[in-house]
Amino acid sequence: MNKMKPYKLCRFFVVFVGLLFCIVLPVLAQMGPELQMAELSKKLQLTDQQKKDLTPIVRQRDKQIKALQANASMDKLQKLRKAAEIQENFKSETAKVLNPGQTKKLESLQAERRAQLTGH
Repeated sequence: MNKMKPYKLCRFFVVFVGLLFCIVLPVLAQMGPELQMAELSKKLQLTDQQKKDLTPIVRQRDKQIKALQANASMDKLQKLRKAAEIQENFKSETAKVLNPGQTKKLESLQAERRAQLTGH
């Protein structure tokens, strides 16, 4: 059996995750912050304060994704890495607002969306 070398496996993982983020994030960005917040509010049962706190986080992520898509100076791998960074920042910021159950539910919703978009 042909085993992948650790650095090749790591590189494959980074590219794979990046591709998923490059697929998912633009779709979310196209939804618009208001529609995203309505969906998150319903599915995560957000309080009014959580809605207020999450709205700028969602808007900032969308702004960063649109800027990333428009950036012609970056190659695909750089964009993949930047998309992963944006997603990690989003995850970190939302975790400050959501309770642990909501955070887990959000991660599950994002995994479902990725699966739908990739056909898995």
